[in-house]
Amino acid sequence: MSKLEANISLLIITFLSAIHYVFLTAVPESVSHFAFLSITNLVGFLIALAFFFGELFRLDKHQVIQSIYLAAELVAFNLFMLKGGQGTNPSVTSAVVSSYFVFVVIFTAVFQKIIPDKGTVSGVIIVLAGLFLMTDADIDGLINANIFYLLVADAAFAVYVITVGAYAEASNPSILAMGQMFFCFLFSLILWAGDAIFFGASFSLPSNPQFWGSVIYLGFFIRGLFGIVQIYAQRYVSPLNTSLIFSTEIVMTMAVSPLLAPISGMPPEKITVLKIAGSVLIVAGLLITDPVIFRSAGNIFRLKRIRVFFMRLFRAGLDFKIIFISALVYAVIDLPVQLMHVLPVNTGIKNFLPVTLGLFFGPSGVLGCCAGCLLSFVLQGLTVSDIIAECINITVVGIGMWYGWHFLSNSDDINFRNTRDYVRYVSLLFVLSALCLNVKISASYFITGLLISLPLNILFGSLLGIDPVLPDGKQIRNDADFIIDADPATLEKANEILEEAGSSKGAKMKQIMEVQSCIEELSIRIIKNIPEAKINVSVRYGYAVSVKVSCAGKKYNPFRLEAGETVLDIMSLRIIKHRALRASYSHSKGENFIHVVI
Repeated sequence: MSKLEANISLLIITFLSAIHYVFLTAVPESVSHFAFLSITNLVGFLIALAFFFGELFRLDKHQVIQSIYLAAELVAFNLFMLKGGQGTNPSVTSAVVSSYFVFVVIFTAVFQKIIPDKGTVSGVIIVLAGLFLMTDADIDGLINANIFYLLVADAAFAVYVITVGAYAEASNPSILAMGQMFFCFLFSLILWAGDAIFFGASFSLPSNPQFWGSVIYLGFFIRGLFGIVQIYAQRYVSPLNTSLIFSTEIVMTMAVSPLLAPISGMPPEKITVLKIAGSVLIVAGLLITDPVIFRSAGNIFRLKRIRVFFMRLFRAGLDFKIIFISALVYAVIDLPVQLMHVLPVNTGIKNFLPVTLGLFFGPSGVLGCCAGCLLSFVLQGLTVSDIIAECINITVVGIGMWYGWHFLSNSDDINFRNTRDYVRYVSLLFVLSALCLNVKISASYFITGLLISLPLNILFGSLLGIDPVLPDGKQIRNDADFIIDADPATLEKANEILEEAGSSKGAKMKQIMEVQSCIEELSIRIIKNIPEAKINVSVRYGYAVSVKVSCAGKKYNPFRLEAGETVLDIMSLRIIKHRALRASYSHSKGENFIHVVI
């Protein structure tokens, strides 16, 4: 993940946070705040567990303790924010809570000895001025006893952002995200019980589908997606810049309020001259502090000749496992929102799935979405015409993204390293969404494709190293391919190839040595257990290095330690356990498959 990708991802999850209040309208006032925190964190944890179950072998005591710290900081933030928000003007509350980056500056200067430069100080002051104007310069509103609690909440969240930055560098982000949500669930459950025992709060939850639809969506997008993407992104973005990006939530909320008010049933936020001026200052301060987001704006992509291969559409092959999983996910995401009856048929958050699944898996992802649409619509008793219209939209958007991305670029992977990639993606998404020929449906595909699919595409492509299915005429090009066997000379030759390939791609020597160490250790362990093994290794260098290892023979998982071994004794496995973005093992048709992304 590049710094640009990380910044874009943080901006998008900030926007998701800004619009989440639409779903809060389905939560009755009788439901304890801690009850809602508890149940949404549980849903987020279960969803993350489903995606990252294979990562649990990397769990250790050290990361459990880190997860507890992160969860405690988040719960403390919510506790003091809830206390401070009572009796305080909402706009003042939002502005004060968004100001926690001041504590980030103070804490990093005092405890980490990171002194901000003049540009950073100027940006912070400008953002602060903008936040003050966002309150309509309400000085009286700031003179409130509850402001103290809001400042404590700010301090707690500042510590959380700094802690995430420190932990994300040396620990596995997926484990931290799951652990954070699990312990947030436990801590919130304890506070919910205390709220019920001492303050009379209800210890039951509503049974209506609108409430549970909100729980699923907030658990998935705010707890799950937000937490995972943030921890991954903070490997590349400083705590201060992260907090400044999050401070734009107040601007985004004001901007979309007129559009979302009819859906939520809440009155739109009043937009004043002072608030507009405040928004301008906040964005200006962010740009002064971290201009990388808008750097290289003139680097527009070169449009290549489009080669049409519709007659050979399905020559890429179909993966029925992808079809089945895509169908299941589509139906599970679509059913709750339709039961809420807040959005028209054929619209909703589910529309991000054809964009992402079509882009990565081509026909398999598209067929899976169509199957999920059929299942969802049949269970709802909708008409055949609705099903046909939805499947046509899915096919147009999904196949269009698949072909468009791969034939408008020379790349055989999916990443967002420069402005050209973003322009290509947004342009494709806009054109394909417009082809849906219905304003609401087009808007749904474009918005979800931009706000949900984009960070997921960055996560899958740049971080997890998922190889996309390529259209006919395209093939994945590896930077290094070689075979290792019991002959030590093959390992020596492999190290030479890795160093040469890494140097040509501009990889740092530390990264090259980490890759060499991991491959060497994995190869030694495999050959020790399968002496006749011919180990095929493929390596692709980028911001992260994707290493694929395969060998025929009996089932053997090199990540499992033998009796008397500890992961701390094996340096390369320790790197995989803590530093790797992805480490997976599978066995199929008599062959072992290993994929590590470092």
